[in-house]
Amino acid sequence: MAVQQAPYQLLERDGSFEIRFYEPLILAVSPETDLGGSSGFGRLFNFISGQNRDRKKIAMTAPVLNDFDQPQMTIAFVMPHDYQTGTVPQPEDPSVRIRELPARRVAAIVFKGNATPLAIARQRAALLEWLEQRHLETIGPIELARYNPPFIPGIFKRNELWVELKATAD
Repeated sequence: MAVQQAPYQLLERDGSFEIRFYEPLILAVSPETDLGGSSGFGRLFNFISGQNRDRKKIAMTAPVLNDFDQPQMTIAFVMPHDYQTGTVPQPEDPSVRIRELPARRVAAIVFKGNATPLAIARQRAALLEWLEQRHLETIGPIELARYNPPFIPGIFKRNELWVELKATAD
């Protein structure tokens, strides 16, 4: 069964690098202790499994986002497209927050395999070098986007690193 993915408009592709435009996304966000994602992932999974004030189950979507460039690492589930701000059930767990990510233009690098710290460091360096060569300025942290469940073998996993781009004067 296919999992709903966060929709975007592809603006440009250059090998494994892409520039995309995302409409606003609604996220369920939780603190995380490491990129293994078990503590925060579990809280978010419980939330979408019905541990919310409406006792409503919410479909799993992709990608799962990790913001690891901040003092407090977070993990986030993207809510399905049919949810708007104010329509997502309120979490029972106080460490789970609902927030809207505004529309934004991002640069992404797509890579396969397990998202190990070494793999992330290599892809991060490649993304930053590509952005520098193109004279593109970024806003905010780099995020890890994972598209597959943990039980999928590494060679079949799709991962991405995203970073928001500054608006350009046209």
